[in-house]
Amino acid sequence: MAHESPSYQHAPLLSPAFVWKVTIAIAVLCALTVLISIAGRMFGRTVVLSGHTTDETVYEIVIGNDVLALPANVIRFSAERVSGVQRSVDTYFAWPGMKGYSEETRAIFDQTESADGLIFARVTQATMSRDMSGRFEPIYSRLVEGTPVAGPSGLVSYRMKQNAGYANELLYVDAAGGGEPYVVRCLIEGQAEGDFVTRTGCQRDIHVGEDLSLIYRFSESLLPHWREIEADVRARFDTALAQADINNR
Repeated sequence: MAHESPSYQHAPLLSPAFVWKVTIAIAVLCALTVLISIAGRMFGRTVVLSGHTTDETVYEIVIGNDVLALPANVIRFSAERVSGVQRSVDTYFAWPGMKGYSEETRAIFDQTESADGLIFARVTQATMSRDMSGRFEPIYSRLVEGTPVAGPSGLVSYRMKQNAGYANELLYVDAAGGGEPYVVRCLIEGQAEGDFVTRTGCQRDIHVGEDLSLIYRFSESLLPHWREIEADVRARFDTALAQADINNR
């Protein structure tokens, strides 16, 4: 009697369910790869910008009784790039031109070892009735000592008294400026053969608007251009005040 051969059912090596799971896993991995790539590009751009922005959206910042219309790319800190009441606003500009951050000015803003070509300006509500020029005669003139030394572009420099709280600064004054001359304080970095050398920054404050104090800083290398810088800073913030006034009429 012949024996019937047993019948075997051969299952496929890869079941449809397994293939489907593998396909889903590959799709998920591809999606993660794309997301990581996008995130990497976004993070890389954030690192490159270092808080800067090329955005030129104009914000209206209210400080005391004054309103300033400023584009985002001249406002230094992202938290201050909002319209409304603020205690102060920090700005920065490429000089000459008083331009904000852009592809054109990126190299100037991205410096790590120098502030050449940059002007930093902080605006707050004024707490003193006199700005730096107005304080020269009643205050600063009594805090200097020695004979003034000729400085750049018509300025003269004074050494500050050791016990005056400004021992590490020189005071530069426009000797032809009259009762309220141009005055700027510059930090002293070191000494060479008895002569002071300033490299780390100069600071001046002025009054703008109705009741604002504007403190601006720049590299000592720009000191020969003090007249142009003073005019440009005043003009830039007068424009910001005027533009806000026009927008709110």
